[in-house]
Amino acid sequence: MTNRPVEMSDVALMPRCSGAERGAALPLVTVDDLSIYFQSRRGTVHAVDGASFEIGVGQTVGLVGETGCGKSVTARSFLGLVPSPPAVHAGGRIVFRPRQECPSCHASDCQGGGQAEYDLTKLTPREFRKVRGEQIAMIFQDPSLALNPVLTIGQQVAEVFHQHRAEMMLADAGLSTDDPLLRRAASDRSSRLERAVLAAPGLRRRRNRLQKVVDEYVAQALAETRIANPRKIMNSYPHELSGGMKQRVMIAQALACAPDLLIADEPTTALDVTIQAHILDLIHELQERHHTAVLYISHDLSLVRDVCDQVVVMYAGQVVEQGPTTRLFDNPLHPYARGLLGAVPSGGQPRGGLSAIEGMVPELVNPSSQCRFHTRCAHASAVCAAHTPTLTAHDPPDHRAACFLYEHAETLGLPAEDMPSRNRSAS
Repeated sequence: MTNRPVEMSDVALMPRCSGAERGAALPLVTVDDLSIYFQSRRGTVHAVDGASFEIGVGQTVGLVGETGCGKSVTARSFLGLVPSPPAVHAGGRIVFRPRQECPSCHASDCQGGGQAEYDLTKLTPREFRKVRGEQIAMIFQDPSLALNPVLTIGQQVAEVFHQHRAEMMLADAGLSTDDPLLRRAASDRSSRLERAVLAAPGLRRRRNRLQKVVDEYVAQALAETRIANPRKIMNSYPHELSGGMKQRVMIAQALACAPDLLIADEPTTALDVTIQAHILDLIHELQERHHTAVLYISHDLSLVRDVCDQVVVMYAGQVVEQGPTTRLFDNPLHPYARGLLGAVPSGGQPRGGLSAIEGMVPELVNPSSQCRFHTRCAHASAVCAAHTPTLTAHDPPDHRAACFLYEHAETLGLPAEDMPSRNRSAS
């Protein structure tokens, strides 16, 4: 199951096949100055405001921050799931570079294959339907709410294959891909009349062959998530399964077509502690098998530290720090990131050693140009209340932070006394 047809009109294809291996891969996703606003009676809410970060091919990235900081809106915009209205795409791009097979040799590691490229913010709803499940998939926080209670598990997992693997299933069933009646049946788009025709004695055998292949695809997807009796589970309804089993079904559905990117929105929050580790191990195992990148959205910094290669910290709709996990946890640059990590208990911490970030998250309705953390920051100075810091690379260059602590007055054309001091103690 490796066919990946990309039909978006704005795809930039790589050079023609030469049999040679391609060079170093570009990032799978580049979020560039993304802004998503919501219109309300009180004004314009800047839910995501100038967010920028990257996700590498096969990489695991953690997106962390307080509730309401813009994590989920950012992630859902990858799939076109932010309702508009009231949401407005105010600017920026999400450049997505999925694996693209070479039309000559059907491989993705030659110059004719490699990576396609398009901007997710410009896709139409019809184009997004080709992306969802095939190239980008999502595991939602509560599987009980994500699964349809009136459809069997088999019907729900099969939806992905009907949408993206119709021709492949017809071929595996030994049926013609040129027959429009069978094509519609494989895509689960048959009308009532067409279903009646397929039930006729002359066509019933072909329909049954197709259904047998669909069931095999679904059973294989469920078996990959270590479900012991997939054929039995296929005929079950969501209310008959435990929380952990439902999350395994969600993972099976999300990874059925081996997407390039999996978005995991708090995938273990609704589960018992004893089940959480099993689900995380399962996601990692399937990620390695399918070479899938994962974007974890989480409040759990301990989880992020254990499973992620990179961490992106958001605050009040903006990315304030991004860097390799070990470096960011050992040496956080932004005062907000330091405050977050200071609130996480550790084994060697003395009693009373936890710290809290004082103050409240700022109002995001028509915000002024300033550092949004300055009212809660022990280092804040005049420049922080009057200007917005930019996400700037530091030493090493893959560790970036948006803070005036690391800027120079002469570079900004400001007097030195307006700049924040690193010598002030954190609150």
